[in-house]
Formats: sequence, structure tokens, C-alpha cells
Amino acid sequence: MTRPSPWQRTLLSKGFTLAEVLASILVISLFTVAAMQAVVVAALFQSNARRFAEASNWIQDDLENIKIVAYDLCQTRFAQRKLAAPAQNTNTITLAFIQPGENDYDQAMPPEYRTGGACPFSSVTDGFRVGDELLIGSDAGTNRITAISGNTITLANTITSYRSAGTRVYARCRAGAIEGGFAAYLQSLLPPLGSSSGNTSTGTRTFINDTFSMSRTATRLAPAPFQTLELAYVVRDSNNNTVAQVTTEVVPNAFFRCP
Repeated sequence: MTRPSPWQRTLLSKGFTLAEVLASILVISLFTVAAMQAVVVAALFQSNARRFAEASNWIQDDLENIKIVAYDLCQTRFAQRKLAAPAQNTNTITLAFIQPGENDYDQAMPPEYRTGGACPFSSVTDGFRVGDELLIGSDAGTNRITAISGNTITLANTITSYRSAGTRVYARCRAGAIEGGFAAYLQSLLPPLGSSSGNTSTGTRTFINDTFSMSRTATRLAPAPFQTLELAYVVRDSNNNTVAQVTTEVVPNAFFRCP
């Protein structure tokens, strides 16, 4: 067996110096701290992502409910009828339903308005409102409703031209008849989130071990014909930190059905 040389024995017995050990500990500590910090940051990002996703889903859920209201024609009825009797030199007209078999029956009486539908008419004048503007046949003038009684409608102006029985009567876009237009009408039908103050509705929901609040502020945009409703959502956590916010606009479907 070969004995190690003096140089080899010195090398084998030397080991690590204190400085080398301390340097090794320092390097390992730095890597460990960096790795732990990365784990913490990753967990924080994951938590924030979950909070944002839950908040966004909450906003989307409410917005979908509003879109259903905006689409539902029961909320802003598009009315089309016919004259039950001739009219000339009068400011009153009597209406009748358009009957099955007439060429515009499907437009005048969509399935949701027929017997057994989602929102059937209870009377011939159902769907009209005081203040609505009417088109009578090809009349290009403005006939604003001042009163409704039974099947009879009273107008602000006098019909001077002869209109035969069966002449079609259309409700014009109600945006000019309702203060604030379709946007105001839709705003009055918004499903509440919880408490309300002015144009803002606020609700709360618990998820990811925290209680969050969502506020929805509705603003009717100024440009005529006032058909657009702006909705601004803000979701905050229990520390009042903003988690998500969205601003969007909704146009009631009935606006596009106006003649």
C-alpha cells in the first residue's frame, strides 16, 4: 500500500476554512430567501388573480341580468294597431287589434304578445302611453297622445286628412315621449344590487375569505335620442381597495324596433 506524500497528507487534513463555510452559508441563504420570496409573490399574484376573476364574474352576472331586461320587449312595448273606424277632422281615434291572417300580423302581434304569450295585451290600447307620438298610416306629422280611455285615444292635434278604417297606427320611438328616453325607462327597471343612493346601487358578496362590495352607477348619456345608459361598476375589498372596475353602455332593444 502506497503511503500518501507529505503534501497529500497536508491537503487531506486541511478541510474548509471558516471564511469558506460562512460564504457557503451566505450563498445558500440568499438562494433560499430569493426562492421563498418568489413563492410568496407567486401566491400573491394567484390570490389577486382569483379575486379579480371572482369580481369580474360578479360584474358580468349583473350585466347579463340587465341585458335581459334591455332585450325584453315586455318592458318597452312596441305597439302597432289599426283604426277601428274612419277618422277625419277629429282629435280622437278608436283602435282595433290587427287580426291573424292580415299581412302584418306577425309584426304587430309577436308571439310574446299573443294569448298565452309572455306578456299578452289586456286591451287594444295596452302598450301605448300618454305622451307617445303616433304615426297614422303614411302621416308624416306628429300625433302626440294626451289621453287614453278604453279603446279611444285623444291626440293633441286634429287629424284633417281622411283616414279609413283599417289604417295602421304605430307608436313612434318613445325616447321623445319619456323624459330621459329609453335610457331613463331602462334605468327604472334595473335589478337592485342591495341598497341604493341616487343613481348608485351597492351590494355585498363574500368570496376568498373576504367580504367585497360592488357599486353600480347608472348615467343617462346626454346626446339625443337618449337611448344609451352608461353603467360604471367598481368592486372593492374589505380594506376599500379596488379589485375590479368596468364601464360599459347598454342600449335597450326596443329602441331598434321604433319605426
